[in-house]
Amino acid sequence: AEAVPARWRDLREWMARVEAQGELRVIPGASWDEDIGAITEMLDHTDGAPCVVFDEIPGYPAGRRVIVNCNGTPTRQAVTLGLSRSQGTHRGLVAFWRAVLADLAPIEPREVQDGSIFENVLEGDAIDLEAFPAPVWHPQDGGRFIGTASLNILRDPDSDWVNVASYRNQIFGKDTLGIWISPGKHGRFIREKYFDRRQACPIVVVVGSDPLLFMAACAEGLAYGQAEFAWAGGVRGEAIEVERGRHTGLPIPAHAEIAIEGFMNPDERHREGPYGEWMGYYASGEAITPVIQVKAIYHRDDPIILGCPQGKPPHEDNRFLAYLRSALVEKQLLAAGVPKVSGVWCPPEAGNRLITIVAIEQAYAGHATQAAHVASQCGAAAYGGRFVIVV
Repeated sequence: AEAVPARWRDLREWMARVEAQGELRVIPGASWDEDIGAITEMLDHTDGAPCVVFDEIPGYPAGRRVIVNCNGTPTRQAVTLGLSRSQGTHRGLVAFWRAVLADLAPIEPREVQDGSIFENVLEGDAIDLEAFPAPVWHPQDGGRFIGTASLNILRDPDSDWVNVASYRNQIFGKDTLGIWISPGKHGRFIREKYFDRRQACPIVVVVGSDPLLFMAACAEGLAYGQAEFAWAGGVRGEAIEVERGRHTGLPIPAHAEIAIEGFMNPDERHREGPYGEWMGYYASGEAITPVIQVKAIYHRDDPIILGCPQGKPPHEDNRFLAYLRSALVEKQLLAAGVPKVSGVWCPPEAGNRLITIVAIEQAYAGHATQAAHVASQCGAAAYGGRFVIVV
């Protein structure tokens, strides 16, 4: 049997392992306003495309990089999940998620004092979001989106629950950042609690994290109140290391690349978008959304923006979420009492939301109808779900 790889600690160790597999490319000189977005779109729609690091971006110092298509292949997903290369197949990933979710024991994050995220601390006049090469990802986007694979970290004001989710973050100015949270998302529920009390809502936006934490932030279907850092620790088999933000006290992954700390005020709004959406349209147009007033930026030396722009499926996020969402739906079907479920698949080509396919070993009259109804409305599949196919 192949040896299980030792755990990697951060994005840079992850990159070294992917490079050793021959799946990392470095592209120098691509422009932030056109080239990076166009190349990323091409990579997303090419099966087996490599992970790409953009460096020497015009107008920025060498070393200020953007990385895309991290989890775009099963072999790279295996690196992210700490699996052997032979498990980086369709069957291997289905089996991994099925086994992990069947018996997942969350592991609480561990506070440390030596995090590399604080190598550079920018406060006051030193804050400048435009000092990072955030791309214009799609030709008609309303601006530069630094957060497309971001971790938006919010604490519920009524408990110790820390929610981590991926929402889009547009740069409005040197010290102002946008955030679009779709209706029904946990982060929106939390933010509204603060706003209903006329309180500023503290937030940390991590725009360069390791790919496993981004995966956890995308995991739709986790129960309300389930902390993503603890969930990711359970998937990984060891605690996620965090440090506290200096203004909000929120936990920040200790070895992240870039973290932006600030507050959203209940009365402040800004025009946001448009942005190329998850089905390949500028669907939500421009919106008036809350604003993050930035109090501090923390970053490593030579920081890396993690990018995962949305677009017409299948995109990178569709390719890795297919496995996670399918396993979540399968677990929820079994928990609801649907027997003899032999498999579930949420095809990347349908953006992981629109179509859910359930395979059953039909056992009685109405069994397929039961499976279809439950699969259409369980927590992991209901949001954006359109079609359920039972075979």
